[in-house]
Amino acid sequence: MEARTVEVINPRVPMFGSGALVAPGLVLTAYHVACPGGDREPVKVRDKTGRAAEATITWADADLDAVLLQTDRTVLGAGLPVVRWGELTCDYPDARPVCSMTGFPRAMRRPHPTLPDAFVDELLAVDGNIKPATSSRRGYYGFELINTSLESAELWQGMSGAGAFCNERLVGVATFASDFRHGGLLHLMPAARLFASPGFTDTVTAVTGMTPQLQPADLRLLLDDVPDPQLSTSYLLNAQSAVVPLTGMTAQLDALEAWCRTSRPTDVTAVTGIAGIGKTRLITELIHRLGQPRPGSPTARGWTGGFLADNPLQQPPHYRMLATSKYPLLLAIDYAETRRDQVDQVLDVLAARHTSQPVRVLLLARGRDNWWPSLRRARQGTTVMSTGATIDVDPADALAETATEHAFDAAKHAFTERIRTLRSAGLGDDWATSPLRPDTSTGPVFTAAAKPADDTVISLHMAALADVLATLNDDFARYDNPMDVLIAHEVSYWKRIVEARGEHFDEKLMRTLVAVQAVTGATKLHNAQAAVTAGFDVHHAGFPDAAPNDRRLLAAYEDILTAAYPSGDGAHWGSMGPDLLGTALAAEVEEQSGGQFIESLLPHPYLEEEQQHRALTVLARSAPTQPVLAASAARAVAAAPEKLLPLAARTVAAELDTDIARHWLHGVQDALDERAQQDADPDLVTWATELVSTSLTHVETGLGDYFNSPECQPPRDPPAEEPEADDGLKDDGDASDEDDLDWDPADDGERDENREVAADGDGDPADATVVPASADPHAPRPTVVVHTITSRAARTALTAVALAHLGFVAFVTGNVAYFSHYSSEPSFWLLPPFIICAHLFIGSFYGQRQLPAALAILIAPPVVLLMTVGFGLMFSELHGADINPVVMGMVWVSLFSPGMLALAYAFRAWFGQIQFVDGR
Repeated sequence: MEARTVEVINPRVPMFGSGALVAPGLVLTAYHVACPGGDREPVKVRDKTGRAAEATITWADADLDAVLLQTDRTVLGAGLPVVRWGELTCDYPDARPVCSMTGFPRAMRRPHPTLPDAFVDELLAVDGNIKPATSSRRGYYGFELINTSLESAELWQGMSGAGAFCNERLVGVATFASDFRHGGLLHLMPAARLFASPGFTDTVTAVTGMTPQLQPADLRLLLDDVPDPQLSTSYLLNAQSAVVPLTGMTAQLDALEAWCRTSRPTDVTAVTGIAGIGKTRLITELIHRLGQPRPGSPTARGWTGGFLADNPLQQPPHYRMLATSKYPLLLAIDYAETRRDQVDQVLDVLAARHTSQPVRVLLLARGRDNWWPSLRRARQGTTVMSTGATIDVDPADALAETATEHAFDAAKHAFTERIRTLRSAGLGDDWATSPLRPDTSTGPVFTAAAKPADDTVISLHMAALADVLATLNDDFARYDNPMDVLIAHEVSYWKRIVEARGEHFDEKLMRTLVAVQAVTGATKLHNAQAAVTAGFDVHHAGFPDAAPNDRRLLAAYEDILTAAYPSGDGAHWGSMGPDLLGTALAAEVEEQSGGQFIESLLPHPYLEEEQQHRALTVLARSAPTQPVLAASAARAVAAAPEKLLPLAARTVAAELDTDIARHWLHGVQDALDERAQQDADPDLVTWATELVSTSLTHVETGLGDYFNSPECQPPRDPPAEEPEADDGLKDDGDASDEDDLDWDPADDGERDENREVAADGDGDPADATVVPASADPHAPRPTVVVHTITSRAARTALTAVALAHLGFVAFVTGNVAYFSHYSSEPSFWLLPPFIICAHLFIGSFYGQRQLPAALAILIAPPVVLLMTVGFGLMFSELHGADINPVVMGMVWVSLFSPGMLALAYAFRAWFGQIQFVDGR
């Protein structure tokens, strides 16, 4: 905060005071300091090093005693980021934040050592608390000093205009001191009142190019941080950066706002949709909309809130602070399906609160089948959840009210303007070989390098950003798709950071390390050190260990990765841009390594279990867009099942949506089958196959309790893994190779070997039947009978339709074969029972088994159906139906087809479906 502090001098009065640089060349100070008596002529501004410049009034509010001054940005504040604005929203004494302020009070003035009648103003930094009730009737903050006071308020003269910061947020500007507290209480004009003043936010936006946001400063330790502006995709594509205006999703936005404004004190809902669809951007817009004064009520207090951090800065987190909010609070939790414990902690706190302000909790997830039903059953009808309704977002919603081409152009314009602002702020543009210019092309909207990969809004934005970057750098224009352009831009971004630290830039090494960073993450410093060491080992795999890794080099690259992608919460670092971009880079590294990158990285002895958990989750989620990564991860699990399989088959599978979890577990099962054909331990393969099969059963039946049970242990102690060389990372004993996967021989008699599990029709695992199978690793892999959860009414209806179908088939075929002129042909007599048996075979065989895509399996039902339709046409002819045969054939198809389907589903409903049979 010291770098933002300046002196403000009006030489005409004379008057002196303090100010805070809120952006390069933009100073916030007190009105009575810069404009005494209404004087609005230029004033002098000087920083602590003595650099001075003339400043003019660009915005002023005499009633609020605040003014914005604009001066030469190259002289004052060059290189400073735009300030973050905040307010105090809670009254929680147990975790009251400490605020700080720096200025030039009269008490710190000293005579100049050489010039008579001249003084030197020294800085004074003070700490204090802001208690919400103090001075609240007049709309001020009361800054109560900690262990600092002056004998008289007059000695504080010169401190007016100083900025007060709380958790790195500018929360107010000093205006005057109270005499009655012996100089121990300063009064601040809250930033929230400045935001409500006409023209303030417009002025800040015009100078900085970015609309200021008011954030809850006291909740900073619990919430995600909005990313710092920088010329990287992690900032430009971050939904909370709000670079591109929200398009579409009006219905969802209106529905969520109406839900927030209901009369319930507390409520919870889920917002679901696939990755990159715009859920986070939607909630960011909702928070901004609710924070604005309502039409017709300009003085009404808006909402506050943000996204709950996955790794809060405060440990253990003071979630009880959320229950003391003085204003309406909106709390969003992203990836809620993986954060159930955290969700429960927050809801437990909110359930016990006694304040009247409304609180809304939004749970964002890619799907809801695997976690929302259980949460809803536990919370519905309580003080924290009403009906548990959900909001679904589809890919088309983001573009529902605009053409794709228009949205693409709007995104290009937004990225162009933000890049212009960042470049003018001196944030680096040495990668650009062409000037930034408006798009005046008249050709096709999408070029080869700017064509969205799919219909999600994130792909559209990535294509638009790639198109803008390609116009700025001729080298980028040669790439064939947006991912390549964005990664190439990131390479130039990495190069600036690496060379600024005096290191040699090795592009291939940086690609590997950033891919490791995106996949494994790091919550603590030792996690980051482990990830960097693992990245070096994987990158140099295959080369002889001629020397241990250089500790200095490892530390340097850890610092580089931290600087390139800082975390928005309490984690040690973040990752590169959206998930789609990070996994695209990982896929490139995987391809360049000959398919060995993931398989070498996941079981690395220095990675801790939480990093392996995150990596497996990220890779499993990437299956729809990067199937190669998911397949590589499955092979890694099969290669090291003792270490990775319990995570992959239990923890990760429980966090994935049903379709992705099913696909993921099938991939792991296939990898285990390949492993079984090699020299794998038969007992280990049997155990692993059983674990995956049981997990698949519970994914299919929705029995989540299985995933909360203790981990299934491997059948033997895994061999200890020791690093072969000293690579510069101290083993702190928490690495994943020392986890608790030891097998207890005493449990051997209690664990059934290879088995078949059949859950009853109601999905109750207590009634499951256990069928022993062979322990031979070359025997057919075990089958699992899976029951979908079907009500008795549905089963009864299916059975009735199936029996009616069989009766109808018997009537039609029997009428033709036995009661017409065809009865004179003995060959016809056996056809009705044959066709009836064929229908029963189709219903039982196809209903009870998960079948491969083979020619005989695909054509059998149509052949049986055509034979039955043939009898139907003969039946129509016998009864004189004068209708076109093609039309009549279609009528018979429409009559017999639903019956065949009902017959198959009736068998499945009563007897279950046998899955994972040989030959799948």
